Amino acid sequence: MAIAALVGACHRRHIPVDAVPELGYPTCSDGGVEDLGVPLAWGHIRSGPISSERDVVERFDLRRSLCGYTYRGRQEWPRATSDVEVRFDFELRPLWAWKRMTVPGSKRSDGHADIRRYELRTGEVFIKRRDAAGQTTLERLLQGGRRRAPAGARVGAVIGPGRGVLTAWLHRARLPVGGKTFDLVLDFRSAVESLEIASLERSEDRLEPSLGRTVRVYTFYGQETVFADDEDTVVGDLAGMRPSDSLPGPEPPPMPMYGDPDPEHTP
Repeated sequence: MAIAALVGACHRRHIPVDAVPELGYPTCSDGGVEDLGVPLAWGHIRSGPISSERDVVERFDLRRSLCGYTYRGRQEWPRATSDVEVRFDFELRPLWAWKRMTVPGSKRSDGHADIRRYELRTGEVFIKRRDAAGQTTLERLLQGGRRRAPAGARVGAVIGPGRGVLTAWLHRARLPVGGKTFDLVLDFRSAVESLEIASLERSEDRLEPSLGRTVRVYTFYGQETVFADDEDTVVGDLAGMRPSDSLPGPEPPPMPMYGDPDPEHTP
């Protein structure tokens, strides 16, 4: 009963609408990026021996240009594959996000793709989704959580599939050891997105034996912990994700691409 009530509450925050803002693919005129620019951060991590999830592989990069930042990432694992793109302004505040989820082993040419676009430039969060059946839905996402955002607050960070996308939040926050900040966060990892005030906190640096070096330690939502290097680029997490070249054995074979990601024209 409690679970059903929670799921119902989550869905009530997804309000069907007749139309969503069609502002187009972000360009320099609105703080986005036309030229992908130069790499600011990048990573290639995968699940290690202590990971509860096996055969997870993630590649990502964050680039800076004359008109903002672009994050691109791909996470592969046997249950699902996710391609992600996020556009940020000069202050690394997200403006727009895109996600394509496909099913490894699918016999369809599109991999049973579920594609979603998140428009953040209007201040509110609007979702346009095309599911695997080809049906399009339009929604406005309302804030949840116990802590309320100030009136007019805009999304300050996003959490998507994988760990790499957190690099943008770390770079913007630049927390000292012991520092803590709160942001209005769009979390689009799961099939049911959330929008709420979330914390990011930096703990004491730690010597991580599996890497043979000291890493920065960040916890978000008060419960999920990632490791970062001295430049605040994510290099793994407490659950066992590590740089691929630091782990023994070959990584899993690549999953099918089902065509190149096309954030500009889908959904």
